[in-house]
Amino acid sequence: MKEKTTIQVDKNIPKSILIGFALAFLTVFAVEHFSTFSYIPNVNIPSTDSNGKIILSGTYDPTKTPVATLYQTTPFGTRINLPTNGIMCSELLIEGSDFKSYSNKGLLFAKSVFNDYKYLLLFWLVYILITLFFKRYRLKALILILPT
Repeated sequence: MKEKTTIQVDKNIPKSILIGFALAFLTVFAVEHFSTFSYIPNVNIPSTDSNGKIILSGTYDPTKTPVATLYQTTPFGTRINLPTNGIMCSELLIEGSDFKSYSNKGLLFAKSVFNDYKYLLLFWLVYILITLFFKRYRLKALILILPT
């Protein structure tokens, strides 16, 4: 007959996983605040160069010109296409507009954290290892720091 085997998990591991994820999310979320937002206005008659690339020349009224394309470029290099929902160019330029409000941008930053999931996972792993290391060697580290 087989004996029962019991697997015991160190109580620090689940805590370290949760702490690591929270720290990783906050780190990537903070970095996402350095994202740039770019747009292309919807001009009626775009001109093209000899290579077929669109040249946006001339002037347009930002209060009357809708946004054709809107995207966010994260500091990690990820380009995220955002819905335009018929917003005007002026909403992207004027401080205090709905787009510039932190409640809107904060949501975009939070969503972009998951688009940069590779960095979220990387920071998560690093923070897990750091917290496990310090929980395991806490006493030894304190002994080294304290004067004798």
